Amino acid sequence: MVDPSWRDGWPELADIGLPGLCVPEDRGGVGLRVDAAAACATECGAALHGGPLAGLTASAHVLARSNGDPVVDELLEGILVGERICAFGRLAPADQSSPTGQHSTDNGARGAVGGEDVRLARRVDGAPQADALLLLDPTRQCAVLLTEPDTWQLTTGPDGFDVSRGCADVAVRADTLATGRRLTDLGQAVDLYELLLAADALGSVRRMLERTVAYAATRHTFGRPIGATQAVQHRLADHAVRARGMNLVVTEAVRRLGTDASHDTDATGGTPGTSGTSGAGERSRWVALAGASVSSGAPHLLHDLVQLTGGIGFTWEYGLHLHERRVHQDARLAANPRAALRSLVHSAGWADAR
Repeated sequence: MVDPSWRDGWPELADIGLPGLCVPEDRGGVGLRVDAAAACATECGAALHGGPLAGLTASAHVLARSNGDPVVDELLEGILVGERICAFGRLAPADQSSPTGQHSTDNGARGAVGGEDVRLARRVDGAPQADALLLLDPTRQCAVLLTEPDTWQLTTGPDGFDVSRGCADVAVRADTLATGRRLTDLGQAVDLYELLLAADALGSVRRMLERTVAYAATRHTFGRPIGATQAVQHRLADHAVRARGMNLVVTEAVRRLGTDASHDTDATGGTPGTSGTSGAGERSRWVALAGASVSSGAPHLLHDLVQLTGGIGFTWEYGLHLHERRVHQDARLAANPRAALRSLVHSAGWADAR
């Protein structure tokens, strides 16, 4: 199960500015570039850290763009000092949500949604520990901010697939969404969120490749290390090349996303992550390309690395499976391979792509 101790050390990470990397200094953040947030996300992935860094960074980015609302300002301050967790997720389309009573619950579910139709948000990273939610609507034209935990419910309990982080489906009453705070200036939040999830997956890829190479050098069979076998050498070399390729794509997407996400001024409504300009569209295309590259390549790469470690790689204690689970979950939380490719071809003008 998810180790809850990450919350104990979160205030110390907040002290060095981790949740506020892409928040302007005049709003209490650090005001750094996207590459700083991506580097931190990569290290969190390598360490299997339980905090929802991608969602918190995207949420803080949106909240910092809303001025004059005391509730938003209080929440942002709490995020920046590590006292509050605002989960970031997407509302499912209305035709994929279900009326009250038709979604599953468990004894650990929090809140109540009885008496009204509900909308669902699938796989919200950080939802089990969150005291606020920022949910994108299906059209991605705005987000709804909820700050009262009793207005939503975890419909399935914590997701047990990725045991390094807390994740759950969330149900919210339709009337609650209608009266919630609607934030329309999302800046680069969606692109930032998906890019940080790709960086998180790269951290797992890097750590698992390092461990597998070290294992191949020390594991001996028939009096020689298995890494001396050409078949193993070739597979490890191929995986190193693939990992480097994914890293280059993500690095270029980070560069395209902007030199300073905390001060982007090109998005003033419309589709989050784009502003209608060719430059913004190019950034989103690179983010989609990075998502497609990592979400399709990393799971297969890590699966083969588990195979290369032999029997020890399948054990719970060795922990390689934790990284494999995490990269699969990163792909599910962001744009899965099919959705990322669909976004990519749509951005190229193929509107009829399925």
